[in-house]
Amino acid sequence: MTPDFDLRLKSMRRALTTVIIPAIERGNPIAQEQAALLVAHLDMIATQWSRADAYARLCRDELAELVARLEVSGGPETTAAARRLTATAEDPALAASAAFQAMSADLEELVRAADRDGDARFRSALHRDVLLYGREQAARDRSWFIQCGFDVNAGELTDIDEILGRHAKARANV
Repeated sequence: MTPDFDLRLKSMRRALTTVIIPAIERGNPIAQEQAALLVAHLDMIATQWSRADAYARLCRDELAELVARLEVSGGPETTAAARRLTATAEDPALAASAAFQAMSADLEELVRAADRDGDARFRSALHRDVLLYGREQAARDRSWFIQCGFDVNAGELTDIDEILGRHAKARANV
């Protein structure tokens, strides 16, 4: 039998909490802190792993929608960067997470290129659209990482399952 991810994560957590952490010297607070941090990360991964692909698809799809709306206008650097971004967005071989990361890097390059030789109107629209997209992505990321407990305004966040559910429903209606 091959153990599933849940069992493997529980086994790692149990090893840390019942064997490794108790064996750490009391005079080593950094090691104790880091071990506790590992336990917290394992707990977070245990709750997120089954939704990680759905979250990556959501992030990729939202960024792809931004890319599709761009009306690129500018010099050779801008148009070349836009072609790379579009090619990445349309690459069916990329897994959702890899596509999102690659598109994010390509979008950054497009912004830099547009600042060098993009038409003023395109540059202005691009900056606005990227900032609006960034605000939405930051809100999603805050919801995704709410379990860390660092967000001082956690009460204003939408539950990640609600966000993922809306995305799945919207994609089903396309």
